[in-house]
Amino acid sequence: MKRLAISAGMVLASACWGADDPGARVVQQQLLQRQQQQDALQLRMQQQQRAAQSPPADSREKQVREKLQLEQQQQQQALHYRQGVEPPAVQPADDEGTRRAKAEMGRVKAQRQSQEQVRRFDQELQQERTK
Repeated sequence: MKRLAISAGMVLASACWGADDPGARVVQQQLLQRQQQQDALQLRMQQQQRAAQSPPADSREKQVREKLQLEQQQQQQALHYRQGVEPPAVQPADDEGTRRAKAEMGRVKAQRQSQEQVRRFDQELQQERTK
């Protein structure tokens, strides 16, 4: 149900992305922020779950893990910032279909970036465990 609501919201966002209507832009920005909040929550939950599954053996390992977690959170914040300031390049001459297509491409790009970042964070953790 939650995924359906998110999907419906993303469809609405793709219809609004790049629209000339300021209200539509606000809706699109709010949906992007909601997705980013969900990404941040997912990262925190994954970090907590990993910490609970394999607690650090000593204080050095704990510091390394905390540093890694902080770096991951900062990287995620930087990605979210870039997603917010890099809207699709909509031209005044673009018709409605072109604006929608650009909006969908922007949405897919943001989603792909978030998924890739989560995979990279998982790889970092695996590398840290093998050291």
